[in-house]
Amino acid sequence: ADDELYCSRALKIRTKAGKLEPFLWNESQQRLHSMLQEQLSDTGMVRAIVLKGRQQGISTYVAARFFKRTAMGIGKRTMILTHLDAATQNLFGIVKGYYDLLPGVLKPATKANSGTELAFSKLRSGYKVATAGSKNAGRSDTVQYLHGSEVAFWPNAVQIMAGLGQTVPNEAGSEVILESTANGMSNLFRRMWVLAVSS
Repeated sequence: ADDELYCSRALKIRTKAGKLEPFLWNESQQRLHSMLQEQLSDTGMVRAIVLKGRQQGISTYVAARFFKRTAMGIGKRTMILTHLDAATQNLFGIVKGYYDLLPGVLKPATKANSGTELAFSKLRSGYKVATAGSKNAGRSDTVQYLHGSEVAFWPNAVQIMAGLGQTVPNEAGSEVILESTANGMSNLFRRMWVLAVSS
């Protein structure tokens, strides 16, 4: 039940020096986790917009949060959506690394493990990845966890969010985390962030 303990004992990350080490949260990750857990306790779900600085490990934290819930939950689906194909593959690569280095006792069996899919057979849980280049990215899916990364850089962000908004049901335990570095004053992410911090 302890996300921070799970990360430190079960997950490995590649450091800036290129070493594989246990995922020990930094201060930014701890603070974000605390805020998300407070919202989850208050509302039963998470709907978060995170304006981040570079190299704070926010994407790595969100990837770990959703990996734990997907790899230990029955019938849970996660979608990762980023602004570029390379970024999508990089973020999904972090998830695949979590799985590959997971201790055996915690490692669920897979029915698919490829560059675009990770599906856990007995749990009937898994991942879908997409890139925000298409206006229809994410439409017609149902997922419990949505990780939108670098949302301020999404082309067609308004059209994409119109579809994604119906992808995650308004159900207890569902989580949507949209995170991004800043990208000017006129994009959807900034408008959403301004609304969020003013409410």
